[in-house]
Amino acid sequence: MVPAQSHVPAGRPLWSLLEDAFVDEGAEHLTVHGRWGAIEIADTSPLVREALHRMSLGPVALENISALHENFVRWKTGSGPCLVWRKLKNTLDQLGGCLVPSLGLDDGAGPILSVVAVTRDAVFGLPHISADQPVTMRRGTEIERLNGDQALACAGQQYQVILHNAPATEIAKWLLDTETTVASVAEALHLEKALVSDVVAYLAGAGLVVTARR
Repeated sequence: MVPAQSHVPAGRPLWSLLEDAFVDEGAEHLTVHGRWGAIEIADTSPLVREALHRMSLGPVALENISALHENFVRWKTGSGPCLVWRKLKNTLDQLGGCLVPSLGLDDGAGPILSVVAVTRDAVFGLPHISADQPVTMRRGTEIERLNGDQALACAGQQYQVILHNAPATEIAKWLLDTETTVASVAEALHLEKALVSDVVAYLAGAGLVVTARR
């Protein structure tokens, strides 16, 4: 379920399709085929077509689409209405487990983590977690090796999280060891709170980090 109050990343949100998914488009139809079958997309507008085309090539920053850029910036900065972006995001949510949200940094070096669904009906959202809210990794979550990367996984959850690069790996390992807060992790690892907050929000959206009672 998408959280009522959402976290807006300070870093660079990226999106892609699962590696085995592909887009079939015609003049009047738009279909995404994946490991769980075909998904018919009702909105066949040029913006949706362009977004899906780019996402089929790998993790991309959708704000680079000229028709979306201004709206996306307003969403990121909270500076005004962003109906075009929200409409596109609602369409992307229809992709369920075929959608792969990732988090990148502003250096453009690619994602530091990616959230990959293991069930068809998974819908990803970023919950807001304050810097002093106690958090912990869900019981049973472990780091595994997956295709040369490290991955966080927990039996029964809809997502696993691929840890591509630092500092996502270091933050995840720290969260495995203890109940803590965003502020405490940032101080211990000498990282900006905004970056730690982003990583924690993605892990929480994947169901692997949970808030602890005070």
